Amino acid sequence: MRWFALSGAAAIGLFSVAMALVLGAFIDARMLANDAEVSRDFVQSIAATQRLAQSLADPSAPGRAEFLEFVAHVAAIPGVLRTNVYSADRTVLWSSRAELIGQRFADNDELDQALAGRVVVHRAAAPGTAPGKPEHMGITVRGDGYVENYLPVYDEEAGVRRLVAVVELYRNQAVLFAAIRDGRRLVWAGSVAGGLFLFATLIWFVRRAERALREQQGRLVEAEALAIVGEVSAAVAHSIRNPLGSIRSTAELQLELGADRAAMGEIMRGVDRVDVLVSTLLNYAADPTEHAASADLDTVIAAAQLRFETEFGTQGKPFAVTVKGPLGCVAADPVLMAQVLDSLLANAGEATVAGEAIQLVARREGTRTIVEVRDAGRGVGEAGTDQVFKPFYTTKPRGLGMGLALVKRVVRRLDGRITLEPAAGRGTVARLELPVR
Repeated sequence: MRWFALSGAAAIGLFSVAMALVLGAFIDARMLANDAEVSRDFVQSIAATQRLAQSLADPSAPGRAEFLEFVAHVAAIPGVLRTNVYSADRTVLWSSRAELIGQRFADNDELDQALAGRVVVHRAAAPGTAPGKPEHMGITVRGDGYVENYLPVYDEEAGVRRLVAVVELYRNQAVLFAAIRDGRRLVWAGSVAGGLFLFATLIWFVRRAERALREQQGRLVEAEALAIVGEVSAAVAHSIRNPLGSIRSTAELQLELGADRAAMGEIMRGVDRVDVLVSTLLNYAADPTEHAASADLDTVIAAAQLRFETEFGTQGKPFAVTVKGPLGCVAADPVLMAQVLDSLLANAGEATVAGEAIQLVARREGTRTIVEVRDAGRGVGEAGTDQVFKPFYTTKPRGLGMGLALVKRVVRRLDGRITLEPAAGRGTVARLELPVR
């Protein structure tokens, strides 16, 4: 998880930075290009109004009123620092810097592209002194720098589109630069937010997958342990049933000989119950599918109350059962549900001493029934609550550690939930949630 977080953060960070740089450059280029296109259309409309093509046909064009009015309108465009007007043969016809008029600049790639009919945009950094190009002399803009535009001008009369001049504008676009900065900030903010969201989503997904894998691993370990128990149970089942049969036969014989009928009946009922429990557990372990059975929880709890009232009473442990309303039925064998409650109550009894109370509280909440077994015993501690449901984990000197593991397996198959938590003050609360029909 740590290596994934580091590598994922690095990859997403690099991707976000790259996207921000690319989108920022795209916004910069598109906004400058759109501004240049607007300027070109404006200059072209002025050229058409002032009949620039006809003025340039006269050798004395730079001195004609129409030409001077044209350059005056162009120079009046907001933010213009310098204006140069080139003829088709690369000669500077007019410039806001007089010493440039009449010069020709042979080495000018931007001018070559403009003479080929392209609108050229170049953003220069703010210079303290003019850069190396001769036509830049005297420009000392500070702050955000300036934009250099080469705008081709056409003669569109008589149905023929012919390039007649190129207008070069140096502009200080403070508003445009501010808009570009805002756009870049928005792009960076979006990239950072998107990267964080993507990273958080991936971390959440991987953590969830990691938890699922750990849970599956725990279930595999538990299933393996229960499989071993099932094999052992199947191996000793025959040995268990033989003495059970002998005990029942002896009880029946004693009953015929006149022994205490109540005592012998109790022995035979106990033997039958153990035999049914062994058969049910073996069949349940052999078939992992849900059994088509139904257990009435009110009946199961009432039977558990009868079984444990006497036992807890002889041990001096107060035992109270509270059932709120009909609890409904669950899709489980009644013997299995009895075994679940027996395990929880037996654990509560083993965790308490004389004078410490045990409670069983059951209630219905919507489509689920909540059964809680509370004791005022020594408790299992915070660490023990995560361990007690693992097979073969036990704190009892002679315990096997399978009671609560089997309880959890039964509850899980019923799509229920079992938790063990420290009680307020002292003791433990075993909380059982079961879906009811």
